[in-house]
Amino acid sequence: MRRVMIAVAVLATLAVPIGIATVTLVPAAGAASGTTCAKVSGRTSAVITFKKCKFTSGKDKTNKTLSGFGISLVNGGSFTWSSSGQTTIIGAPSSMSPGQGACKSNSREIIYTATVTGGTSTHSQVGDVFSATLCINSRNDKATLLAGTVAHL
Repeated sequence: MRRVMIAVAVLATLAVPIGIATVTLVPAAGAASGTTCAKVSGRTSAVITFKKCKFTSGKDKTNKTLSGFGISLVNGGSFTWSSSGQTTIIGAPSSMSPGQGACKSNSREIIYTATVTGGTSTHSQVGDVFSATLCINSRNDKATLLAGTVAHL
């Protein structure tokens, strides 16, 4: 009986590092494309716009801002790049709100995470991750990025 318990302990000890190695060596599925946007403006109850976007592929003068209805941050939906007209479609995001968090008074922090499900943009592909930490003003519904963060897609 003692030999069986020792054998199980040895196998468990070997299995844990192998499992960790497997998890850490597998490429991240659905990793973000590397596109980041440093500014957000608008209202979540109307149109929301991501600005000051940078691309891993370099500068792109035809894709300066990404806009869509704020409700897309709740239900998922299409965002359009200006001035190219290319689109990035996200699925219904998950959201988490730590309350005020690091946002200014009268604002609540909401962390949105979604997966790109389609679109015509050359800067995002199906499976890419969209994420943004926004501060939503409770008085006027204005959205801004949490200071020191960028939106990823």
